[in-house]
Amino acid sequence: MPAQAAQVEVHVPFSFTVNSETLPPGDYRVSSDAGDGVLFVRGFTGGAFAVTNRVDSSTETDAKLVFNKYGDQYVLREAWMGDGSARELPESSFERGLKEKARNDEAAPGSEQVSIPAL
Repeated sequence: MPAQAAQVEVHVPFSFTVNSETLPPGDYRVSSDAGDGVLFVRGFTGGAFAVTNRVDSSTETDAKLVFNKYGDQYVLREAWMGDGSARELPESSFERGLKEKARNDEAAPGSEQVSIPAL
């Protein structure tokens, strides 16, 4: 019997990047099959997917998306599915470029983490 797909719905109030795909603000359905490492992010105007690593936690039970923020750029890093498991996205070349820019530009703000709870 195939494993159930984990799924969360979330409203993201800002544009964000998944791998190299920039998605607009809006409502998204984020899902991942338990058996594979692919995370799907689907909205009304588009979507993206990413190969991820599974993370398990006995203390984290809230469904949410976690973004790294660099200035006004947001990069999706984790999708917590509400069952103590998450999908962690590897650092993309886009995010490495943002980190490098922040390191080289003293006026640029550093990074911070932003969490958006599921609906």
